[in-house]
Amino acid sequence: MSNWLNGCNKSQSLISYKLLISFTILLVLLKTGPAAFTVVSILLCLWALTGIKQAIQALSIAVVIKHLNPMLYSFSAEFGVISWALLLLAGMRIFLAASLQQLKMILPLLVFALTVALLTAAQANNNPDISAMKLFIFTYGAATLIVGYEQLNDEDAEKLTGWFMTLITTVILLSLPTFAFPGIAYAVNGHAFQGIMSHPQAFGPMLAPIASWLLAGLLFSKGSKLIKPLLIAIFLLALMIRSEARTSIVAVFLSLGTTFLVLFFKRKRFQTFRISRTLGLSLAAVAVLGIGAASSSALREHLHGFVFKHHSKNMEEALSSRSSGVESQWDYFLHEPVIGNGFGVYAWGGFPSGVVRVFGIPISAPVEKGFLPTAILEEIGLIGTLAFLFFLITFVNQAVKNGNPRWLAVFFACVFVNMGEMVFFSLGGIGLYYWLLMGLSTRSFKQADQEESKFHPAIPASRTLNDGLLPVRQSSLVP
Repeated sequence: MSNWLNGCNKSQSLISYKLLISFTILLVLLKTGPAAFTVVSILLCLWALTGIKQAIQALSIAVVIKHLNPMLYSFSAEFGVISWALLLLAGMRIFLAASLQQLKMILPLLVFALTVALLTAAQANNNPDISAMKLFIFTYGAATLIVGYEQLNDEDAEKLTGWFMTLITTVILLSLPTFAFPGIAYAVNGHAFQGIMSHPQAFGPMLAPIASWLLAGLLFSKGSKLIKPLLIAIFLLALMIRSEARTSIVAVFLSLGTTFLVLFFKRKRFQTFRISRTLGLSLAAVAVLGIGAASSSALREHLHGFVFKHHSKNMEEALSSRSSGVESQWDYFLHEPVIGNGFGVYAWGGFPSGVVRVFGIPISAPVEKGFLPTAILEEIGLIGTLAFLFFLITFVNQAVKNGNPRWLAVFFACVFVNMGEMVFFSLGGIGLYYWLLMGLSTRSFKQADQEESKFHPAIPASRTLNDGLLPVRQSSLVP
């Protein structure tokens, strides 16, 4: 075992060498050809039926292999369909084992889904079947994870923490050698790093929750180590810069700022905030970047390319791709402000990347909408947005109640990624990755974390678990 990610407990470790080797072997075997994808996806379906934890693990593997670099891997024609079957089977396994109390947790989600379904029936939507399918997949997938995580016992949830950390570590480690092969590492546009993933926007943002986890431990957890987590966080931020995923960097710092505000208003937890360390790290970061930029033309070039994008000369041009999309979404919203123009579709009715159907059922109809707030207004209008806010507030409330600073930061990082890459509803795509982490972030635990007990003697130390690695038990998602 390696404890390089665990800055708060020497006796616990988050990276399993056995899992690391297993994930590596799996990704190497997938290189053998399309048939390997078919076999692995079928095995994942069978594995998902064996338990709640196994269903979540199978989904996590599926979302990674679904977004592998096509320059390295050849996908089978059946893989996409079997991936949908995996989500359906995982949901069946979880729902059949759920209690009525656990199922009540998805009531806010069902209110949102019913609202959008009624809006879809009322809209002048050119693709109602695609909207209906996307709504079903989102609702089914989100409900699967919300209910599934609530069913886990503490031991399985703790194992999942190590599982995700090891899986992401495997992706990072296997991506590093691709730097030597620019045709693979920068396959999409020639300058943004994607490693073994299919796109820089798949690789860079997926590192944001882990960077937030590490930095939140440094800033908000008493007794946490400094050097190793800090170096790893800097390394992750550097990879995000190389991937030119500006949204991921913004998501990290917004998540830390939001976590700070939550802890500030929850006064009893605010005393864990390490003011001197925060100021010291902030000043050191500014100094290092300033000195580095002044002394290294290569670093200046990379920073300029990251901030302004390589094809932009100034900030206005760099933001033009986002601002034009936001402006278009706002115009369509003003056209149908009450009920919107269609969930998960473009208001003008087309799909630049095409639509894939199996037996007439749409299984793939990708859209790219960068800014979640205006995209929601465009798609489902004011009525749908209010229903979404009701669901989102109850979901955020669960993470806030559980209150572990590290997992709060992970949760908010997953949310803020949607400020530049709207994947919140993409349970059939990379959005599933963020939902897997958000689900674990909001999961309830009976034990209080050890960091909390250090400052509140009323919580017996004997009830602590994993030195703050896991959230604290609180009430259900329904307020």
